[in-house]
Amino acid sequence: MAIRSDTAGLEKSYLLDMLTEDASGVLEIGCGDGRLTRKYADTVAQVTGIDLPGALPGEDTDRLPDSVSIAAASGVRLPFPARRFDGAIFSLSF
Repeated sequence: MAIRSDTAGLEKSYLLDMLTEDASGVLEIGCGDGRLTRKYADTVAQVTGIDLPGALPGEDTDRLPDSVSIAAASGVRLPFPARRFDGAIFSLSF
């Protein structure tokens, strides 16, 4: 699969449109290496990214912002209590 590029710079705007203005805690399902996470992490207080273990970033990947935590988990069975997050992002995950 070819890597898509956001040449118009609209990706961050689109992601933020999906969240309420007061969203402080966001769950990103299928975060992969954090490419999208990095685009909006500076606009919310806390991002929790989950993905399957083989898709998570390795130690040699650029460090994610301190506001981001990553966990190995499936989007089918979330390991979090109900209403923990103000919003969720599930983008380009297939």
